[in-house]
Amino acid sequence: MSAKTIAIIGATGRTGIDLALLLSGEHRLLLFDHDQKALARLVKEIQSQNPYAQIESLSCAGDASWEADVIIPNVPPGSEIQLANNIRAFVNRKIVVTLNENQVTAWENVFPAARVILLSGFSIPAMSKQNLRLSGKDADALKTISDIFLGAGYAIHQSTNKTSKTINQSKMNTMETTKWVLDPTHSELHFKVRHLMVSWVTGIFKQFDASVETEGEDLSTARVHFSADVNSISTNNDQRDAHLKTTDFFDSSNHPQIVFEGSRLEKIDGENYKLNGTLTLRGISRKLTLNVEFGGITKDPWGNTRTGFTVSGKINRKDFGVSFSMVSETGGILLGEEVTINANVEFVKQVATQTKAA
Repeated sequence: MSAKTIAIIGATGRTGIDLALLLSGEHRLLLFDHDQKALARLVKEIQSQNPYAQIESLSCAGDASWEADVIIPNVPPGSEIQLANNIRAFVNRKIVVTLNENQVTAWENVFPAARVILLSGFSIPAMSKQNLRLSGKDADALKTISDIFLGAGYAIHQSTNKTSKTINQSKMNTMETTKWVLDPTHSELHFKVRHLMVSWVTGIFKQFDASVETEGEDLSTARVHFSADVNSISTNNDQRDAHLKTTDFFDSSNHPQIVFEGSRLEKIDGENYKLNGTLTLRGISRKLTLNVEFGGITKDPWGNTRTGFTVSGKINRKDFGVSFSMVSETGGILLGEEVTINANVEFVKQVATQTKAA
């Protein structure tokens, strides 16, 4: 397992021994708290346990410009929204580990795109190892957290909404994961919005990426990740494109990426599906359901397996903080609020791999 960056919010609520154990896999710790003196003492305590620890400590007052793979918000119940307002833009697509069962729903609400995992039993006396329990809806997130604590020598008991299993270092199940990568030369992403309510302004994103992971070729298990480069936007008008990148619209300087994480694909009939997930734009995340038309699976002349989809949906730009508006001389609205999205995407199947899983 590659090293992860683990952020502890309200870090002084844990002991140095607790946190030093997380560094056994050479993970990097980001420690946040309002009390800088207490943080400094905590860092020294951790380093006494692990002299080679990679640690950075920061105040969590105001906006925190950091990135982490895993966030453990060790904060009192009721303070979730306050914390979310400070760090929302940086954790929406991350794994949030809560130590309090009563906070699971709260974290799911304030970070709608995050994968929330409940960790029970993380109260570690010196020189001892405990059995820890993990539960959550996302198998990949559970595996990531399991690997971190397995590396520290714990026995992990893991459960999802489908099944309950025990993981240990000597025995893990495997599943075949198939990854499908985007062929950008045979894919395109379009959008359109009403202009003066009588016509349309259309545009494209020239640079975007997507990947799909499935168990075998079972599309019902698909996990979708999509990102688009805001600075690659084109509406066939340079002046308008420059305006779209400003704070009136996409604010590309602060939010250069649009990201969609698809979590569930529902089959409607032989060709049509509903893709449920979360769209993050300008640091704001909203649940979104897209229409997906399955184009089939085929072999190209070089023996590669390919599949294609047509994806469509609509969003209200104001839901993502894009509230720019002007009125024409006749009283008409310059720009509509509803944005229509259409994508034609083609993927190439990668070699299926055996990956450890719960």
